Amino acid sequence: MTTTVRISETSRNLLADLAQEADTSMTAVLDAALEAYRRQRFLAQAAAAYEAIAIDPDTAADYHREMSDLDGTGSDGLEPYQA
Repeated sequence: MTTTVRISETSRNLLADLAQEADTSMTAVLDAALEAYRRQRFLAQAAAAYEAIAIDPDTAADYHREMSDLDGTGSDGLEPYQA
């Protein structure tokens, strides 16, 4: 499935240049760029959540207690999940 998205001429030219450099399609470059952006946002949100935990002593203690409770759960005798 395809659709049309409006972008500036500058972005279109950059997209075309990157596609030519990578010897791939503009769609592939755009897909890769969006995936990289999605991952960057996810990691930024995770970092912000950990930062929020770290600045609150009670929350940090709860977090560390929960992580401590999970220690050793990998040696429960079950086979690892294989996707």
